[in-house]
Amino acid sequence: MSLFKARDWWSATLGENEEFDQGCLSVADVDNSGSGQDKIIVGSYSGFLRIFSPHPSKAGEGVQAEDLLLEVQLRDPVLQVEVGKFVSGTELLHLAVLQPKKLSVYSVSGTLGNVEHGNQYQIKLMYEHNLQRTACNMTHGPFGGVKGCLTPISLYIQRPAMCMRPSPSST
Repeated sequence: MSLFKARDWWSATLGENEEFDQGCLSVADVDNSGSGQDKIIVGSYSGFLRIFSPHPSKAGEGVQAEDLLLEVQLRDPVLQVEVGKFVSGTELLHLAVLQPKKLSVYSVSGTLGNVEHGNQYQIKLMYEHNLQRTACNMTHGPFGGVKGCLTPISLYIQRPAMCMRPSPSST
């Protein structure tokens, strides 16, 4: 006898031949709705950024149209997405999107729909940092136990020149 049962609650098939990595997924109340319902944020190497609000589906149904809140095509591949308090002067959550040469922070907001089409979601660029070197990944959190301020972000940059050291010559 088992105490737990595993079953599919929701799934989505995204695009054709799209590639993803473990950093391309985040779960949070990114639109600050206060409803307690988290959203699933997915970025792809094709540059797509999608936000889902999943609802339980029956076997074989697939994704419902109302589950996809937002889909945007960014210019560059998405390496990683994170949600946190990245904007000063507010306690709201924002979306950080890491791309090879820049880090962008967006606010996500929804506008209540007046007709059957439902709510409309959009992202607004709050700020971005252009990077001189190619980014690899990032991490964020209360480094050093600091509370009550912005969530710091630490970027990891690929430096190929450092990865290849010449072997000492034997003379």
